[in-house]
Amino acid sequence: MKTTNALKTQEKVIRYFEESGMDYGAWSRSFNMHFGYYKAGLNPFKREQLLDQLNQEVLDRLQLCKEEPARVLDLGCGLGATARYIARRHPMAFIRGLTITPWQVEYGNELSRKENLAGRVILKEANFCDMPVASNGVEAAYALESACYASGDAKEALIWELARVLNPAGRFEIANGIRKHSRPLPNWLEGIYRRNLKCWALDELSDIEAMKTMLRKAGFKKVRVEEISWRVAPSFMHIPFVTIQFLWRYWRKNGHLNLSTERWNNVKAPLFGMLMGLSRKHFGYYIISGHKASNSF
Repeated sequence: MKTTNALKTQEKVIRYFEESGMDYGAWSRSFNMHFGYYKAGLNPFKREQLLDQLNQEVLDRLQLCKEEPARVLDLGCGLGATARYIARRHPMAFIRGLTITPWQVEYGNELSRKENLAGRVILKEANFCDMPVASNGVEAAYALESACYASGDAKEALIWELARVLNPAGRFEIANGIRKHSRPLPNWLEGIYRRNLKCWALDELSDIEAMKTMLRKAGFKKVRVEEISWRVAPSFMHIPFVTIQFLWRYWRKNGHLNLSTERWNNVKAPLFGMLMGLSRKHFGYYIISGHKASNSF
């Protein structure tokens, strides 16, 4: 049974995404609700390419076999942009996206129908810390900028559920902004950090050492931790431009900027995130991947 605090947190998250969800279209025409990944050959000014490249990085680390069917979970799927990206490139993958936001389920499934992917990409209303999924039931699972919504700095509930639902050779991938330590932050940075958490309806970011310890405790083998802060930095540089463009277009259309609290928070949070990202001593962007079976590499 959920505690009162957990229910209040869930309500805040749902309200935030219900109010601000469509605004993500200003960031990505495909509704990618994450940052991008730069690699040689990409144009750093073409944001959608960078966003899709992070989707590709997720797919690469899951190491799905294209000749075999694969059951995949997208944990905190948003509108399912990453799930559809994977489905288009892996014709035998069946992806179930989990989100606690009813509007995302309805609209995300409509987007999948428009791309003729409704049979292979299905979004469900569910909490990824208590999944309606059989034990050992899937080959792969990923959480792309969503693990931060699990409680605690080690994200215990999410990791235990990952360990339960993945089959013995199952692989996982988590990509997120993460704290590099649990020590107190400088006062100015602590203020920015807390404002960022409030804007994005978060309780706490992960702590990298706590997460690594928790993954080992849950039985995951050969956990790989990659800091990719410099890879995502080019997409962070798009934030001021997108913010100004969004506000200008909204003002031209409506003649005012009377946005709801949640929509203003969605405007401010990435700007706070930029400032946190500059504090490389304290914060980084990581991809964490691994598997359950010791002999699957």
